[in-house]
Amino acid sequence: MSGETVIILLLCSLSLVLFLTQVIPVLVTTLLTLSAFVIFGVMPLDDVLMGFANPATLTIAAMFVLSEGLIRTGSLDPLAGFIGRTSKKSPIRLYLMLGLVVMFGSAFVNNTPIVVMMIPVVLTLARNTGIPPSKLFMPLSFFSILGGTCTLMGTSTNLLIDGLSSKLGGPQLGMFDFLPLGLIFAGVGLVYILLLGGRLLPERDSLSFLLPVKQRKNYVTEVIIPRSSHLVGKEIYQAFPPTGAVRFLDLLRNEEVYLGEHARGMTIEPGDALILEGAPQDLTNLLESQGAELATVVEDENRVAMRTMSLFLVELSLLPDSIYVGRKLKEVGLNKHFGVKVLAIQRHGKHHRVQLRQMTLKPGDLLLVQAQNRGLELLRETGEFLVIEGLEQNVRKVFHAKRALAIMIGVVLLASLSPIPLAVCAMLGAALMILTNCLKPVDAYNSVDMNVIFLLIGTIPIGYALESSGLMHAFVINLMDLFGKENPLLLLAVTFFVTNILTALLSNSSVAVLMTPFALGLAKDLGTSPMPFIMAIAFAASTSLATPIGYQTNLIVMGPGGYSFRDYLIVGLPLNLILWVLAIIFIPIFWPF
Repeated sequence: MSGETVIILLLCSLSLVLFLTQVIPVLVTTLLTLSAFVIFGVMPLDDVLMGFANPATLTIAAMFVLSEGLIRTGSLDPLAGFIGRTSKKSPIRLYLMLGLVVMFGSAFVNNTPIVVMMIPVVLTLARNTGIPPSKLFMPLSFFSILGGTCTLMGTSTNLLIDGLSSKLGGPQLGMFDFLPLGLIFAGVGLVYILLLGGRLLPERDSLSFLLPVKQRKNYVTEVIIPRSSHLVGKEIYQAFPPTGAVRFLDLLRNEEVYLGEHARGMTIEPGDALILEGAPQDLTNLLESQGAELATVVEDENRVAMRTMSLFLVELSLLPDSIYVGRKLKEVGLNKHFGVKVLAIQRHGKHHRVQLRQMTLKPGDLLLVQAQNRGLELLRETGEFLVIEGLEQNVRKVFHAKRALAIMIGVVLLASLSPIPLAVCAMLGAALMILTNCLKPVDAYNSVDMNVIFLLIGTIPIGYALESSGLMHAFVINLMDLFGKENPLLLLAVTFFVTNILTALLSNSSVAVLMTPFALGLAKDLGTSPMPFIMAIAFAASTSLATPIGYQTNLIVMGPGGYSFRDYLIVGLPLNLILWVLAIIFIPIFWPF
């Protein structure tokens, strides 16, 4: 191994570790990676900057704008309403309608905004049908992931693989090249959820689910039970009867949450924290008569006594690409900027109430907060948190809904039926969204997830460097020595399995960058078509269901659903194994060696 090859290996490895751990921001890692390639003389400047002009980068940026146009105008709201009208409080029918609608939408719209849009809709459906939200959020994510595998534009992974493949001399992929296997994956995933989802998924309610649909006169607060309180030793149903002025919502004890009816038979103990709902005067009377105390809240750097009960209690889910990821709660300034006071943080199903100021925020964290409506609206507009209320209150430009939908359909048809590249069609559609007032320019700018864009800009040259340096070729040779080159089907199975496992531990974009050059090199050395191996990597990297890490929609629903890593493993791993078997069977049929 030459000195230049060693440098490339070290730089690529270090960069990938930084991208995955995000010890420093993605933007900084990208700039350092590109600079290092040039400074060490291992890549020419034109190749280092290829990520900026790669069709995948431009297409994905434009797709963010197109998706935001559909969401802002409410173009997809009729689909959400269709789910509620046709489910008729039947869990099976609800799963079926949710799956069909979300899968169809995710095939043509970036699945992350689809999931964000559907979370309040799903909460409302859960309330109307009596189904715990934890039975619906993971299927929502899985449906969006599987729907995205059906088309080139359905997931950024497919676009990235297409861009890398074209750059490295491999095949260029069409809009519906993925459709045959994508439909099989989607259909099997839907049947799996219909038959086993209700049994395997945990049964947990969220606080948002317990709150009334319209909460304008009553307020929610947290009270602490001291040892001297008259409530100590009473059962909750006695202390807070259903007809009482103050309504019991949930009990917090030793970082465990006991929700609603599940806690009504429990005896109140000193140190318990109770989430209660009622009019401010009724809550005040309770505190005075029963010797309870208002809980303390975190106001940025300080923990202080709660000053008012006239605030709404809601949950905030930290989005995976938020600028607050990796920062301590006291550094975020939620109270300073938005008047938001933090009561607790839920992580992996555990409720944390102590030492909150020192907690480092992670994707999927659920923050229980008190705030006024105006502060919540300002926070919602930042796009850093998902405000979970179980209500659909986003401002829609409904008069432009048909216009935005027509633009999106035009992009799909133009990319499918004409020789114009998808990147050009998507950029044209994004421009039309702004020109036709479906989106304001500032909304278009804010819709683009710059973490994703700079991740692509930084990782695309890494994939090219691994291929051009011969490192991927050496890896391919070692793999063929291990498994033999006489059985391409076995190598296909190994490729899919390795890609899927790596995605579960790392991220889909990073694994796609690593494995696409590998697929092209493997096909070349075997003397076969590269399409089976390209498709194996595309589907394996896009269908990581066994952990919340592999796909960011899994992280988005983790907090609202109250899921742990174990929940994803129990529900997602069997489906992943089924999809692996289906891939081995059908990929050689649709794309022969």
